[in-house]
Amino acid sequence: MPTPNPALTALWNDYAEYAARPTGVLTLDERRGVAFYLADRDDAADVEPFVRRWIRNVHEVDTFRQQHGRLPRADPKRPRPATDEQALVDVLAYFREVGNADGYCTYQRRRLEAIPGFAWRPRDARWEKMLHRHQQFWADNGRAPQRRALDADEVSIGRWVAHQRARHRHGTLPADREQQLRRARYRIL
Repeated sequence: MPTPNPALTALWNDYAEYAARPTGVLTLDERRGVAFYLADRDDAADVEPFVRRWIRNVHEVDTFRQQHGRLPRADPKRPRPATDEQALVDVLAYFREVGNADGYCTYQRRRLEAIPGFAWRPRDARWEKMLHRHQQFWADNGRAPQRRALDADEVSIGRWVAHQRARHRHGTLPADREQQLRRARYRIL
């Protein structure tokens, strides 16, 4: 069982209340969530095999996160080697695909969001983080980050900016991102 963090503790507290209520007063989403909650808290809970398997996968991701201090990362080699970490990368990809298609009950969504570092759209989260880093660099230094600087952090931000401008020139920058770059305090476009 994972070590509870504040988000997981809050989730478990909410569903402990649902589990204590008569089944007839719960919505379908709440009843489904109670099954996942019971499996999450007790390995011996009597739940359907899909629920048990789903929770087991979440626990494996939790365990990896606790042991390594990060979520699993895809191996850059092609073809990707069949490692335990790569298997968890595939599990997370599946979780995100189904979750983004609204295929989960509330408990499942909140359970995944309780894993530190989990994002439904990690590429979007990384993009937002880079925009924030750019804005913070300008605020701290009063100038644009350089791609040929001595500081590796400045170089990565400068390269990211160059990449955004290149995508804009080639027409491959999504419109919502273009708007964000234009609305930023320290504009990129």
